[in-house]
Amino acid sequence: MKNPDRGKKLVSAAIVFALILWFFCPTAFAEEEREKGYYVVYEEGTNKKIFSTARVLHVGDQYLNEENKLYEIVKISGDKAYAKFKEKVDIEAALNYPGSDSMADISGDNSISLEAASAKKEKVVAIYHTHSDESYIPTDGKASIPHNGGIYKVGAALKAALEEKGIKVIQSRQSHDPHDSMAYQRSRRTAAELLKSGADALIDIHRDAVPAEEYLGNVNGQSLAKIQLVVGRQNPQMEATDNFAKQLKATADKKYPGLVKGIFYGKGAYNQDLSPRNILIEAGTYTNSRFKAQDGANMMADVIATTLYGEDYAKEAAPSKGTTTKIPGEGGGASRALLWILGISALGFGAYMLISTGGINELTAKVKRFSSREFANFLGAKMSKSDEDKKESDDREEKDH
Repeated sequence: MKNPDRGKKLVSAAIVFALILWFFCPTAFAEEEREKGYYVVYEEGTNKKIFSTARVLHVGDQYLNEENKLYEIVKISGDKAYAKFKEKVDIEAALNYPGSDSMADISGDNSISLEAASAKKEKVVAIYHTHSDESYIPTDGKASIPHNGGIYKVGAALKAALEEKGIKVIQSRQSHDPHDSMAYQRSRRTAAELLKSGADALIDIHRDAVPAEEYLGNVNGQSLAKIQLVVGRQNPQMEATDNFAKQLKATADKKYPGLVKGIFYGKGAYNQDLSPRNILIEAGTYTNSRFKAQDGANMMADVIATTLYGEDYAKEAAPSKGTTTKIPGEGGGASRALLWILGISALGFGAYMLISTGGINELTAKVKRFSSREFANFLGAKMSKSDEDKKESDDREEKDH
């Protein structure tokens, strides 16, 4: 004889799982890359090329180009996409905070004492690689080397350059293969672990999969592979992440014009909901020499250090924990993310209770009994004789069902 309660529990579990899948999967699959080929994006109406990308495009994605012109994808047809011009962005506005041009100079919490604000703290940056297989054909021989891609060496170059500037760097060599749509879910554990170090910023280093000329450039007389920044649009604190990306580009535009080729705003989160200074960097493309990508990373180290700690980063102490510049949207986004999780949990619990109790009427009856009897008992209230009689009657009724 089949157990009806077991069947109800299985159905409930399936519904909860489906709700969780529905909640998380749109973000996971949004972070996919094309297995073959790439998109070329043109300006709507003029057919002027804007950029190319191997990331899967969606209508609504945006791109801030090297000249700080913002475009939005409005149509995708095969390997081509079309974007409309939105606005010219004042990139330097991201640096214009009262009394400071860096995160090192302002406390994000005015209640912190001067003694705490002046406390010495290590400058710490953490590096990881969601796509741990990514490599560079001219130097590594292959575009993909599972678990040990050339991308680790680009990360090591960035690490060494930052360490020369007096910054402690933690580089994770944890593999997150295979290179699929769930890689960001696997690397999320690595990112969360790295944040426990108290890192001031978290850098996820990748390389693109478009033609070499897309990234090849000459910056301050040096030939190198350019950098592209990626910001997730499905991130509850996207405003903070976007501001950090713009701060990085604004600093690069001042010191190394042309180094940062643009900022791509893609559908997905890229684990950026974990921290407001969690940025994804594309260091060149698979057809560039890895050495060119390393040269770009060396230059980017100065950009990162300056953005985080100011022009005099080599002389100044890093901010004590929690005293970096308050970015618009920071903190509130984390609260919204928590509310999302609580909301989906409540929805799943409600579905489970509805099915396991046998329907809405029975669930309502049980809730009423809980609020009138169990909760009163919890508070230490004494039941009257009539209440006890009612309890016994209710219990008999429940057994009869």
